[in-house]
Amino acid sequence: MTMELVTGHAGEPHVTAAQDAALHAGVIGGDDYVLSTKDRFAINVVSANKVTIAGGDLVMQGYHASNDKPADLIITNGSQGQKRNDIICCRYTKVGDSIESANLVVVKGTPTTGTPVDPTLNTTPISQGATTYDMALYRVPLDGITIGEPEPMFNILQPMSSVWDSLTQRSTTWRVPYSSNSVLLTRIG
Repeated sequence: MTMELVTGHAGEPHVTAAQDAALHAGVIGGDDYVLSTKDRFAINVVSANKVTIAGGDLVMQGYHASNDKPADLIITNGSQGQKRNDIICCRYTKVGDSIESANLVVVKGTPTTGTPVDPTLNTTPISQGATTYDMALYRVPLDGITIGEPEPMFNILQPMSSVWDSLTQRSTTWRVPYSSNSVLLTRIG
């Protein structure tokens, strides 16, 4: 049976976003990660209802999204005497068979006088046909009309260069051919 050579020249456009996402997911994992590039989506509270998210790159279930410029997001005003958790997320959407996009959005929580809970996000995997998927970036707690300190909800995927030593073998035993002797080899540095 003939397979499709995805990275080969086929004489016509043939590589799909799903194939590219499968490659990313196979290499770095199928979870959600912020990459160690640009400003890693650092957040800055600008006012009582506005935050700015810095540029960054992320991979959600293999799908890569990038933001080069800071983005301003509006947090709906809180209510006096009530608490609420909002979630800032990257929202993947697919319209029809071929139009896909990613946007930073704020998912508003439900106000309460008790302990606030996070709003429900769209978490059905993209690979299972989801047309909307949310990757949580920050929890923004509100107490009355005051925005609290945003809490990161993402993992930063470290580049291989920074974890290489933990992935490489430091020592091994080599058996001398035609002998019962062995030599212990240890890497230093």
